Amino acid sequence: MSVALERNSAQSKHGHQDISIRPYKPLIGAVIENIDLTRPLSDQNKQDLNRALVQHGVIFFRKQALSFAQHVDLARIFGNPIRKNIYLPSVEGFPEIEVIAHDENTKTGGTDNWHVDVSWQRQPPKATVLHIKQLPPDGGGDTIWASSTAVYDLLDPDLARYFEKLTAVNTFFASPKKEALSDLLTGYAEGREETAEEGLARVQDATVKFPPIEVPVVKTHPETGRKLIFVNEAHTSHLLGVSKTASQSLLNYLYDLVKTPEVQARFAWQEGDVAIWDNRQVQHYAVRDYGKAPRRIHRVTLEYDGAF
Repeated sequence: MSVALERNSAQSKHGHQDISIRPYKPLIGAVIENIDLTRPLSDQNKQDLNRALVQHGVIFFRKQALSFAQHVDLARIFGNPIRKNIYLPSVEGFPEIEVIAHDENTKTGGTDNWHVDVSWQRQPPKATVLHIKQLPPDGGGDTIWASSTAVYDLLDPDLARYFEKLTAVNTFFASPKKEALSDLLTGYAEGREETAEEGLARVQDATVKFPPIEVPVVKTHPETGRKLIFVNEAHTSHLLGVSKTASQSLLNYLYDLVKTPEVQARFAWQEGDVAIWDNRQVQHYAVRDYGKAPRRIHRVTLEYDGAF
């Protein structure tokens, strides 16, 4: 073996951890065990994590004491970190890390219904990496993920073929809980309390910058080849080519399937936990059962890779 090959071989083995991957629920999710994300990972470790993400849709890591830089480095294993949602605050010095925080006086981000992250833009993120920094002291604040591929598999074959012919409209201002979207963009002016007028202007600005887009109701995952449902109740306004009544009825039917417990994984956070999900094949829901108690999460999103 040449010196160069020996050096590359040694580098690939450096930092290798004997991780284990345990399915979390039958249809979605896996827990990655025997791993310390603050230590280097081998090329094989990184490949295994990428495969686990695609296979299980969402993967979990317990109690990881990541620095800001390590959070961004972890995200790079799965893609290119970007500042996707320009309307959320970020960590100083780390613009890729968006802050989602709730307490008695602050509310920055978070959508309290089922959604695919930023699916009101033409190039939604490939994946998302969450690191929970603060939990409500009395519990609560779980997150639930649902497999959009498992939802498709629940459809009657004839109905599935019908949905495959339909196109939906996704828009920033589609949520039936529109006040949540207003909250999403208000209240976090740096160093001071934002006025209602400033918040409204921010909402209007987003509506202009990101007009409604057309998306297929059914898409195919580029790596697994499995079909999946790509509409969600937070960002899909209606279906094209059918009546308003039929559109809402058909969408409600799909939304109800997303809420089927069998296709879901509910994760009870512990401080320092990390969750990474494939935004192409899962939807998620943040459970708001903690009132005005503090909850803080740092999020890194990964750039659309052009394949989906």
